[in-house]
Amino acid sequence: MKRLMLWSCLFWMGCAAEKSSPSSDSSSDMSGEEESDATDTGEIADSNEDEDDDDDDAQDEDDGCPDSWVLTYSIEGRIDITDTPLDIGNADADVGGLETDEIVLRVPDAGGMPGDGEVVLTSFELLQDFRVSVNLLGTGEIAIVTYLMSTAEDECGVAVGQLDGSSLAWDDCTYGAEHGTNNWSPDDGAEGPGCIDNYQVEGIVECLDESLLASCSDGWLEDGENVLDYSYSQPMLSFEFQGGDLERFTMEGSTVGVEVPTYTNNRTWMALQGELKSMSLEPTPDCLCGE
Repeated sequence: MKRLMLWSCLFWMGCAAEKSSPSSDSSSDMSGEEESDATDTGEIADSNEDEDDDDDDAQDEDDGCPDSWVLTYSIEGRIDITDTPLDIGNADADVGGLETDEIVLRVPDAGGMPGDGEVVLTSFELLQDFRVSVNLLGTGEIAIVTYLMSTAEDECGVAVGQLDGSSLAWDDCTYGAEHGTNNWSPDDGAEGPGCIDNYQVEGIVECLDESLLASCSDGWLEDGENVLDYSYSQPMLSFEFQGGDLERFTMEGSTVGVEVPTYTNNRTWMALQGELKSMSLEPTPDCLCGE
């Protein structure tokens, strides 16, 4: 009897163990399903975040301003002085050619290369360092020594033009009323988006008078050093590029270049030529981005 009861207990314990096993497996399955659901939820969340990031990137590209090319040119040229009293002081002199003498243009990008469209001049720097003299009938020399630095700079542009193939034509620039005469001065300069705005001139014009027939006052100058410091809007002529690759340009006009207003008794002209020394595709400043 005791043996029968013992076997009965063992039998029921075995059944209880077998019945408890599915519960453990079910719990394990539920845990696995929960982990799977959590993983799937995380993947969906990550996917949604990725989509949001992609949407943000696309939005940034849509709202962003295209990069543009910054072209830096070394410049040199010639200054011509005409219409002096009796034409006796007419002269010309070479200018520029220093490492710091340069013009910087910002040009649209067209498939990875500079292309046609609106161009802004963002920087201009040119040193005029020369001496001209005249000896009137052997009565002594009168000499003018010029040392003037001309600069203009603004990343948003100091002048605006349109590039079409190998020609860069500047926008409107209206000369002052006295243009075409010796009285055209920086006070009466010019105005318009095609002029170099805030064109700053600083330096010294020295008049050395050893002549018996002429004097510094004939040229509207004081004897000795005349210190100059002024700004105005300077006109330009079209830049004509050679070869269609924007590597070199000239600004010469029909004869002697663009006229430059002065405070002296003459007419002054400037011709320029430039050679590309660097180019880079850079982010366009916000001030140049269209709405």
